[in-house]
Amino acid sequence: MENPEEAIYDDVPRENSDSEPDEMIYDDVENGDEGGHSSLEYGWSSSEFESYEEQSDSESRSGVPRSFLRGDHRKQMQKLVRAAREGTKDGLEKTKAAVKRGRSFIRTKSFISADHRSCLEEEQNVFIDVDCKHPEAILTPMPEGLSQQQVVRRYILGSIVDSEKNYVDALKRILEQYEKPLWEMEPKVLSERKLRTVFFRVKEVLQCHCLLQIALAGRVAEWDSVEMIGDVFVASFSKSMVLDAYSEYVNNFSTAVAILKKTCATKPAFLEFLKQCQESSPDRVTLHSLMTKPIQRFPQFILLLQDMLKNTPRGHPDRLPLQMALTELETLAEKLNERKRDADQRCEIKQIAKAINERYLNKVDAFPLCAVSLC
Repeated sequence: MENPEEAIYDDVPRENSDSEPDEMIYDDVENGDEGGHSSLEYGWSSSEFESYEEQSDSESRSGVPRSFLRGDHRKQMQKLVRAAREGTKDGLEKTKAAVKRGRSFIRTKSFISADHRSCLEEEQNVFIDVDCKHPEAILTPMPEGLSQQQVVRRYILGSIVDSEKNYVDALKRILEQYEKPLWEMEPKVLSERKLRTVFFRVKEVLQCHCLLQIALAGRVAEWDSVEMIGDVFVASFSKSMVLDAYSEYVNNFSTAVAILKKTCATKPAFLEFLKQCQESSPDRVTLHSLMTKPIQRFPQFILLLQDMLKNTPRGHPDRLPLQMALTELETLAEKLNERKRDADQRCEIKQIAKAINERYLNKVDAFPLCAVSLC
């Protein structure tokens, strides 16, 4: 019998990812104060920017009342989506203002609950689906008389739009081609608890990027008159829901992969299901490769916005928003690293405590035998 791990995980490249899944995945954009690589090694640092001041967001980190989750969250969600759909500068300002006023309304109960087990069970019933039926982000034909920098900025914008569309499509594939059939499969090859663990927070990550797509579509439509993209990223990635969704996804990633590998080795029906899904897809991308994409997304964004900044002259209205967006993304990546480290340390402490406890119990169990032998 062929090795199930090779069949599912090794036959498709991991898209320039040389690290193991459970390694620190955002160290390449982290400031190296705590042992990570310095971001200067990768050609980007917020110290390159002109100085600017930004009022700190004194957002409360307290939990959301349950009555709020049960009641007005759908209306609030609709307001946020409508604001993003307007696509104008005014619309983006409304979006950012709406996020600052009620950014925690979009959190599910599981973000607030301290009990990871109960949050997994409640996730399916609390998730709010975002209506993404909006015009695609399509650049108008390039006008004449543009400078070389303007032409390059249009090409970079096109790369941002295309990569974001591909990313959202990948997240939808995880849910539609894998999660949904596995839930509907009878008899189930994965228990309900394992299914929730494997696909934990994929919907919330998708939700964040659906809102970004709505804002991108409006901005691209008016690009030739506005030529700004940094404020879209600031408005989209300053939300606490983004950090919450991504940090829980990243912290759960190693557990999800371990479940997939173990199930491939023990249940041939599951292995066959993954093979069929891979063979039926036009690009033959594996589930593991699809699930790795959220881990790679922020470094990709940083590189794209770095290129955009290099081609944005001083005095351009997009320069400061781009600097703010890059700083926001870099900070977000650092926070993800911190949360990943904390989660790994807690896991390691639990394992050590478990090992110590088992040794103690073994010694206690062996003590009566020693006493009997001495007698």
